[in-house]
Amino acid sequence: MRPREHVLVVGGGIAGLALAAHLGRSTQVTLVEERPERAGAGTVLALWRGGRDALDTIGVGERVRATALPVEGGGLRSADGRDLVELRDRDQRLWFTPRPDLVAALEAAVPPSVTRLTRLVTDPRAVAAEVGADLVVGADGVRSAVRQHTFEGSAPIITDWVALRDHRPGPPVRTATEWWGAEGLFGLTPGPQGAAWFCAVRADHRDAPLERDEALALARGHFCDWDPRVGEVLAAVGEEADVQRILIAPRLPSYADEGVVLIGDAAHAMSPNLGRGANEALEDAVVLADLIHRRGTKGAPLAFSRRRRLRGRTLQLAGAAGLRVATSRRGARLRDAALRLVP
Repeated sequence: MRPREHVLVVGGGIAGLALAAHLGRSTQVTLVEERPERAGAGTVLALWRGGRDALDTIGVGERVRATALPVEGGGLRSADGRDLVELRDRDQRLWFTPRPDLVAALEAAVPPSVTRLTRLVTDPRAVAAEVGADLVVGADGVRSAVRQHTFEGSAPIITDWVALRDHRPGPPVRTATEWWGAEGLFGLTPGPQGAAWFCAVRADHRDAPLERDEALALARGHFCDWDPRVGEVLAAVGEEADVQRILIAPRLPSYADEGVVLIGDAAHAMSPNLGRGANEALEDAVVLADLIHRRGTKGAPLAFSRRRRLRGRTLQLAGAAGLRVATSRRGARLRDAALRLVP
C-alpha cells in the first residue's frame, strides 16, 4: 500500500476548493489562501455540461442546481440592437450559477480533515517543506505566485481590455444575450436578482491602475450610441459594480514541474467571453484528484499536464479569437451578414 501523501493547495478559489473537497477525503491536504473572503465575490458564472458533471463528481451538484438558473434561449445582437442570431436552448445545456452559492457549496464539501492556513505564499516550495507536503498545487489564479516562482518569465499578460460586471435588479431573465460592436461587447444573462450584466471595452495605458468611476465613465461613453437597452443598464449601475483589467496566463511549456502542478486560471486563464473559466477549473480539479488517487503525487503532475494542457491552450486561443471577431471594426458588416444566415 502506498504511504499516505500530503498535497499543499495554494489558492482557495473555485479550483482550490474543488480540489480540496474531492481530494481531501482520501489524501492529506493543506489549503492555504491569503484572503478567503474574496472567493465568493462576483455575480454569476456560466456552467456547461462538463462543469456540472464535475460538481456531481465532487458531490455538490444537487446543491448548486437548487439555485442555478438554466438558460431557455438567447441570441446575438448588433451594437444598434438588430437581431443577428436567435438561439433556443430546449435542453437547457447552459446554466448560470451565483458565484457566492457555488463557492459556499464547495466550502461545505471540504472535509474537516483538510488543514486551512491564511497567509501570503511567495515561495511555495518553502511552504511545502514547512508543512511536509509532497506536491504543491498552484490554484492561485491568473496572478499565480506558484506559476511565477516555478516558471521564469510567467507573469500574467496584461491586455488592453477592461471588464465590468454587476447585477441588474428587476424581473427574472431566462435568456442570455450579447451585443457585438466595434471595440466593445455587452451581455445580459440570468441572475439571482433578475439579471446579471457584463461588458468588455478597450482601455489605454495598460500599466496604469483603472479606478471604478473611470472605468464606468469609459464604458458609458463607449456604449452611449449602442442599443438603448445597453445604455439603460449602464445608467443604473450602482457602487457594487466589479471592475477588472482582463489578464490572461502566458503560454507555458507544461503545467507541471518538479513537485509542482498548476490548475485553473493559474495554468490557463483566458479572456472571459467564452464563459469557460469556472468549468475548466472544476474539471481540472476532478482530473488531478483522480490522477493523484491512481498515480500518486509523483506520477500525477506530468500526466495531468499531458491531458489538460492542449485543451487549455485551445480555449485560450478560441477566447482571444472570439473577442476579436465580436469587437472587430473591420469586416463587421460581413460578419453580421454571415451570422444572420445561421439557422
